[in-house]
Amino acid sequence: MLSPKISFSKFKLENNGSNAKSAINRVLFVFTFCLFILAILDIGFQKSGDSYSDHVYNLFFRISYTIIGILYLVRSIFFKGNASNRKVFITQLVIGIFLLLFFIPIFVVSYGETFEYYLHQASGLQMLSFLLFFLELSRMEINALIKVLNPAQLFMASFAFIIFAGSILLMMPMSTNTPIHFIDAFFTSTSAVCVTGLTVVDTATRYTFLGKFIILGLFQIGGIGVMTITSFFGIFYKEKSSFREQSMLRDYLNEDSFDAILKSLIKVVMITLIIEAIGATLVYWSLEKNALGSVSDNLKFSIFHSVSAFCNAGFSTLTDNLYDVRIRSNYSVHFWIANLVVLGGIGFPILLNLYQYCKNQVIWLTEYIKTGKPYTHRVGMITLNSKIVIFSTFVLLVFGTLSFLYFEAQHTQLGMDLKARLAMSYFQSVTPRTAGFNNFSISALSMPSILIMTFLMWIGASPVSTGGGIKTSTFALAILNSIRIMKGKNHIEIHRYEIHEYSVDKAFAIITISIFIIISGAFGIYIFDGKFGMLKIIFECFSAFGTVGLSLDLTSQLSSPSKMILIFLMFTGRMGSITLLLSLVRSYGNSSLYRFPKENVIIT
Repeated sequence: MLSPKISFSKFKLENNGSNAKSAINRVLFVFTFCLFILAILDIGFQKSGDSYSDHVYNLFFRISYTIIGILYLVRSIFFKGNASNRKVFITQLVIGIFLLLFFIPIFVVSYGETFEYYLHQASGLQMLSFLLFFLELSRMEINALIKVLNPAQLFMASFAFIIFAGSILLMMPMSTNTPIHFIDAFFTSTSAVCVTGLTVVDTATRYTFLGKFIILGLFQIGGIGVMTITSFFGIFYKEKSSFREQSMLRDYLNEDSFDAILKSLIKVVMITLIIEAIGATLVYWSLEKNALGSVSDNLKFSIFHSVSAFCNAGFSTLTDNLYDVRIRSNYSVHFWIANLVVLGGIGFPILLNLYQYCKNQVIWLTEYIKTGKPYTHRVGMITLNSKIVIFSTFVLLVFGTLSFLYFEAQHTQLGMDLKARLAMSYFQSVTPRTAGFNNFSISALSMPSILIMTFLMWIGASPVSTGGGIKTSTFALAILNSIRIMKGKNHIEIHRYEIHEYSVDKAFAIITISIFIIISGAFGIYIFDGKFGMLKIIFECFSAFGTVGLSLDLTSQLSSPSKMILIFLMFTGRMGSITLLLSLVRSYGNSSLYRFPKENVIIT
């Protein structure tokens, strides 16, 4: 047993080590933040051409990277912790050695004779600055924020921060061919992060390659989720995470154990990247040779639209979207993009559940081939949530396809053969489900089709997906509850399961709040821009709240106050009505310890 003196000395040493480590973390965060700002200035703004300024700028880059490399080595060697933190130790050690080996010789070798020149020309230094800052940002403890903000508030604050940062990036001179107003940059950033697709300026002609790349990054972050990405890097790159952080992530990812959090985060990120890569490949193969000008243009189109489709963003690098004359009749491209939209909108829990199911089947098949082991059915491999979402999605797709096939026969599908009509009808049934792409003129739709499209936009995608709307499971629970009332039962029963009353109450709250928010937004826009007519305004509001991005040629004509209303609708639709309500309270989840007498209210 240690004596009190030895124990005190050990505690003092550990405390000093912790203080030193915190000081190093703060210094690293400051340096990486400065490099981050400097990289933005370097990429987004024209240089003065002054040789002295360029020399000071390059010298600051070199000195900063050298100091960061030294601090990384110090932190990895002296504060490497136990064996469970080996991944953090190795990562920091590799980064530190790389920075020192690369940048220290620059002090004795002329700038033009080093690889730094070529790395700088390819914006490699700037990308390295972004990576280092993001890693240090992910290392930050969020306990202080959790004490001030509840999970719903933190979730909304993270999206708001990315939206504001995206607005600043889109305002950079190098992001646009001609300058844009802040309200337009703010609107575009909100539309991208909230994966909506509504635009007030033409993405194809107004933004440069850098601007389009920023937009792609924004809807990729918004699609996967800000907290998913930062938590993925944070848990992987930090020595430890607090109980508060783990509790918040467990609720956000709907996991039962802390051990499954990191695995789920990795799977979500990997599934997203794999599906987007496969989608980009299929879209590229479906394009005709040099259909958009060159092989490079085809590749850029494929990557951008694959990410945009899976994230349900609806952004396009073509002025006329998928109605562009060069791909208007390429139904193979439309088919793959529509399928990417469905996969992105079905929700990460369902994708993870299907992944686990397929994995188990492959394991059984392998064992059967090797040992002849008979198949053993496992109850609940496909969860009830997955069954409800998949069935609801299927029904809505069939309903939308048949409806558009019938109502558009004499309008947008006039003169087409059956194959083309089926392809267009399927695409039209998919795109209102928060995607926002269009391979036809929306204003040419028949009135019944506009009403059906409005209904589909309101429902939107599935929970914990890349889309918005009230969600398929919410609508399904509302239908099931109506059926339950008609049958005279006290509970919703499906597949030998009983749905919890809280889920039903939550579903009806979402429906009520969504209608109230949309109608309020429509009246607000009507006050400022009533000259455009209530039909177009209501369609626009449903599109914004559902994070869809379809418009009856109205978005770019709206005034600034109306654009701000649409921004609020997009943000609310992406966050969710319940999240908005929960963000207004300090804490939640505690039930009352008392009950009042019950009383019936006359309904009919």
